[in-house]
Amino acid sequence: MAEDPRYHIKVNPEDVGKYVIIVGDRGRVQRIAKYLANPVKVGDNREYLTMTGKLKGEKVSVMSTGMGAPAVEIAINELATTNAKVVIRLGTTGALQKFLKLGDTVIATATVRRDGATIQYLPPEFPAVADFYVTNYLVKAAQESGHRFHTGIVYSTDSYYGKIFNPESHQKYIELLVKARVLTVEMELGSLFVVGKVKNLKTGGILVVREEIGENSEYIQAGEKFEEGMEKTIQIALRAIEMMIDEGL
Repeated sequence: MAEDPRYHIKVNPEDVGKYVIIVGDRGRVQRIAKYLANPVKVGDNREYLTMTGKLKGEKVSVMSTGMGAPAVEIAINELATTNAKVVIRLGTTGALQKFLKLGDTVIATATVRRDGATIQYLPPEFPAVADFYVTNYLVKAAQESGHRFHTGIVYSTDSYYGKIFNPESHQKYIELLVKARVLTVEMELGSLFVVGKVKNLKTGGILVVREEIGENSEYIQAGEKFEEGMEKTIQIALRAIEMMIDEGL
């Protein structure tokens, strides 16, 4: 007997909307779903909590994936067997550039691939790029909001604590990325962009700066500005989906 194609996310295909927002933290699922009409839980297994409601009469789903590229690789493969057509990651990120501030929104155009999951699909020279149209809608919504935002390349890595084990190598690599004007670091978008492309899904990435670099190169984390930025970024992502619905993307 063949394995259930949604073995991990545990949803019925018809319960998932055309538009899906994925988050790492399952605690953020409800935070986003509250903006949808009549949101209901349609799946809850392991790190994958899924809620579906309606926006402008169209089904929209929100799913948590946990942390890291492998968890997203599973989610995207299984979402591709549902009604999902557009998948946007809404997550947090750490600044690599000093001009980025807590709560700023970052719309990712592409990522530096430094994960182990996507190399199982395509060689490292294959770019991890967001869908052009989805990105444009995110930018339009951000412009409309008046919230401070940035667009550009981010860095996707598998390791959260590796910098502690090998600080010299890590620092040299980060300095190279900063010189190349890479904006931030996170752990999931490379997987979303590459696997989403393979599975013919339109993908986008919108992030909130959770870690800022202070004047003395110290890290400043979370707090009220971050939380305000998170709420604004959620609103931007949902407004972008409204535009997609209106224009038939």
